[in-house]
Amino acid sequence: MESRKLLEVCDKCKESCCSRCFDDGEDSIFDCLTTDELELLVKEKRRIHFKAGETILKQNTSASHVVCVNKGLAKILAEGNGDKKLILRLVASHSILTGGGLFIDEVRHFTIQAVTAVECCFIDADKIYELVSRNSQFAFELLKLNNRQNMEMLNNLVGITQKYMPGRVSDLLLYLKNEIFKSNPFDTHLSRQELADMTSMTMESFIRILKEFKLAGIISVEGTNIHILDEEALNLISRKG
Repeated sequence: MESRKLLEVCDKCKESCCSRCFDDGEDSIFDCLTTDELELLVKEKRRIHFKAGETILKQNTSASHVVCVNKGLAKILAEGNGDKKLILRLVASHSILTGGGLFIDEVRHFTIQAVTAVECCFIDADKIYELVSRNSQFAFELLKLNNRQNMEMLNNLVGITQKYMPGRVSDLLLYLKNEIFKSNPFDTHLSRQELADMTSMTMESFIRILKEFKLAGIISVEGTNIHILDEEALNLISRKG
């Protein structure tokens, strides 16, 4: 009877991170869970819809839940003094978010905001702690996921601190095409200011580089839509920095 209830939950949540419905994506870390462990995970989870611009997780709040993004696009922000913000990376469908600090000080070190409408599930962090203690394979997969996410943010920080502006913009465009949207052309759903924030540049400087790429025939731009016409040129600019 309990197994039937669990299947019914999964049937109603086909794109949920807490079922075995995915063949890929970061949610694959849940594939190593037993039926009983999956039942523990889905019990009392909450599915929530966020509108574009709404805050999903707030920096410096308690890391009480893990969030699994089922649909939509969100951005991870590091908030500094005043209004200073740095977009560290984007997260698309099938992503798992903790906000950092889950196993350290239980405080979120990043803010996560919806870029588009986002559907996600909130899972009690205590359930994650219990599963980590019970299932070593799950603990290993979660550790790999955290390391992968941290390396992505580190590589981004290295790029924006060590590369010239054309290299930063090239990295961003390649990242959006190959890692986030996995299509060409693609709609970023992001303002010029948000794109500039991802490169640690002023909006004016970012727009200038974008225009230079457009004039060189490397990209075409219409609103928030970008079409990469010469990816080899972008890769060359990226390597030169």
